[in-house]
Amino acid sequence: MTEEIPLMGIRRAEFRVILKLFPVFRRYLKDRKKARNRPEGEWDHKIEANARKAVRVFIELGPTFIKLGQIISARPDLMPNEYMLPFQDLQDRVDPAPFNQVEVLMKASLGDKYSLFQEFDRKAISGASLGQVYKARYEGKDVAVKVVRPGVENLLRRDLAVLRRLLKLGRKRMENFLYLSISNVVDDFSHRIFDEVDYLREASNMERIAHNIGNRERVVIPSVIREMTTKDVLTMELIEGIKITDIQGLKNAGIDLKSLAYRLDLLFVRMLLKDDIFHADPHPGNVSVTPEGSIILYDFGMVGSLDSTTKFNLLSLYMGMLEADPDMIIDALLEMNALSPSANRGVIRKSIEMTMAGLRGVRVESREMQELLEIANNVIFEFPFRLPRALVLYMRMSSLLEGICRQLDAEFRFIKVLGQILYREGELKQLYSYQLSRFAKKAAQSIEKGLDVLPLLKRRLEDQEEPLRQREERRTPAAIFLGFFLLASIYILSMDFLAGLLMSAADLIVFATVMLWK
Repeated sequence: MTEEIPLMGIRRAEFRVILKLFPVFRRYLKDRKKARNRPEGEWDHKIEANARKAVRVFIELGPTFIKLGQIISARPDLMPNEYMLPFQDLQDRVDPAPFNQVEVLMKASLGDKYSLFQEFDRKAISGASLGQVYKARYEGKDVAVKVVRPGVENLLRRDLAVLRRLLKLGRKRMENFLYLSISNVVDDFSHRIFDEVDYLREASNMERIAHNIGNRERVVIPSVIREMTTKDVLTMELIEGIKITDIQGLKNAGIDLKSLAYRLDLLFVRMLLKDDIFHADPHPGNVSVTPEGSIILYDFGMVGSLDSTTKFNLLSLYMGMLEADPDMIIDALLEMNALSPSANRGVIRKSIEMTMAGLRGVRVESREMQELLEIANNVIFEFPFRLPRALVLYMRMSSLLEGICRQLDAEFRFIKVLGQILYREGELKQLYSYQLSRFAKKAAQSIEKGLDVLPLLKRRLEDQEEPLRQREERRTPAAIFLGFFLLASIYILSMDFLAGLLMSAADLIVFATVMLWK
């Protein structure tokens, strides 16, 4: 149940939003153009100041824009670096709605079951843009009750309509690919955001992740109390702990911070690479630690998943960054459909090499995740590009995760830990196997195309009636075949196939040629 917004108030509200948002949008377009035309690696403090103004406006405009700001903070294809940092600091902290409105919603949603709460604290434990959490007692146990913000669905619909209208107003000021990219962001966001206010869906997310993790980690996920959960109300086990960024509290509890940082990173890397779903919002308010050192996860509204192909392409991208290999980076971006196949590879390689120049002489394990992501960010921002939907939440998750781990351990190096994890978990071996199988598949396709040509050459010979002409014609197919073989070899080599695989392909073609020639 949601509170209705009076129809007469919609236009005034829309006008207020557009009045505040349009100057932000106009400055963003100018800043983006300026950033794309400046020297590589230059930082513009005026652009950064404009970004911070934009963040303040998003906070003033409320829930929809706070959530949207969090999503676009992981969009290097849309945002200059000066915008990325301020938007990554955008926290989902909003004063809770008045309890009398919340109580009306709960009674309507739970019906007579609302009276089964033996106690209910009217003061919220936490307040966010889409809902708030309260402490209560149910069947003699302490529980946490998460309630959707009254009227939020109508508010989301109104704000999304305003965003689409603003996009139409600004379409003539934007390049077509930028308009399409922003439109895709708004469309994707408009579907995803309503999932976050569906607490039945969030309950399922909690149960899926808890099932996947099992006893694999020292992790606690609150259990869902299904009979007291609806679309608007989520009742769960109350598990309190020490906030993940409360460094002094963690030290007082005798918790090893270096070990905690490693375990936290391991938890999310395993969710990402081994499971069918991962928690995509590990900001400090959603992670705590028990006095015994177990990690507690909260808030499962924002989740993501990567298919196996995207996971392996992501690993390939990391390997390219680690090995400072521009071609491996470009290949990974192409495989993920992040770069257009028609993009100028030479220009992109030069851009990557220029970005990497600042990292030369720095040991791989000493590099920061942000530095390595900057390589991708510069390439992504510089060229027409569409960031795959599957990677948006992953990029947000990894950025938040690194920030927490660095607070726990100042010497934490994401890349060093990632390398250790991938090696110990056997992911690198799987990556190499995947790459080999992909190479073999492409080689087989090339061989198959070659064999399709050979019967045509054979028929051409059989159709000739004059012996002398047949002898002359033998030379022509041979030349055609030789040219085909050279082209096929170049094609295979251009894909960096293994030498042995190339020889096998050549041997097979020659053997087939001899057999058909007979």
